[in-house]
Amino acid sequence: MNKPKVSVCIPIYNGERFVEETIRSVLNQTYTDYELLICDNKSTDHTIEKINGFTDERIRLIQNAENVGMVGNWNICLKEAKGEYIKLLCADDLIAPDCLKKQVELLESDDNIVLAFNASYVIDETGKVVLKRRRFRKNKVINGKKYAKKSFHKGNMYGEPSNMLFRKDKSAEAGNFKDDLCYSPDWEYWMRLSLLGNVGYIDNYLMSFRVAATSTTSNLLKKLDVLVQDDKLLLRHMRENEIFKMTKGDAFIHSLVMRLRLYAKVVFLKLVIKKEK
Repeated sequence: MNKPKVSVCIPIYNGERFVEETIRSVLNQTYTDYELLICDNKSTDHTIEKINGFTDERIRLIQNAENVGMVGNWNICLKEAKGEYIKLLCADDLIAPDCLKKQVELLESDDNIVLAFNASYVIDETGKVVLKRRRFRKNKVINGKKYAKKSFHKGNMYGEPSNMLFRKDKSAEAGNFKDDLCYSPDWEYWMRLSLLGNVGYIDNYLMSFRVAATSTTSNLLKKLDVLVQDDKLLLRHMRENEIFKMTKGDAFIHSLVMRLRLYAKVVFLKLVIKKEK
């Protein structure tokens, strides 16, 4: 196929349970100028068989010779993506049929917008909506530096990786995801990317983030001590890269808010997963 406008990238490891539904959500897009790049991280289940059940020519499968870790696999997606725009779609999440269309239209409308994101649903293992996330009440284009600093103070105001569509050339300028972060590599990356231009918000529910007992997020949130250390590492990266002129007050507000948000997420996930059992 010719060079696509969009690369939808699915990094996956042992994702047999939901990957077919995720792939179908991409193939059902009203916007069609894309490739679906799937990077398998040495899965040991039936993931590859599920993927090979699809014959659409836009699907391109890369099988890593060894498991390079979650973030390492994300960075392979960045390297291998051929499109002008990139979406990193987690293997159990879903995108609405008009997701790519609306996000591409926003990026095409203004060269200064480096990434687009939108309202989203949180769904359980069955696909039932358990939470709605709506950052603003209207479409907005926001100064990237201001939004990144606001997010630093208040927590991840962008959303999960699947929520974003971003420019590949700006991604190359920003560099790779930090592979020493286990919980916040995407959030750190969105803040870093936002320094290169504006961010655009679409007030439509275009993505569904799945919470399941086996999901990466659920497993991470069982290890609060690890997450606290991860946040300290995030702060160090922010200082070293001089992403902000960070004061002690900035760091204190960030750390306090992050701990409160982490505990709230743990409670929420326990409630959702308990209902599924």
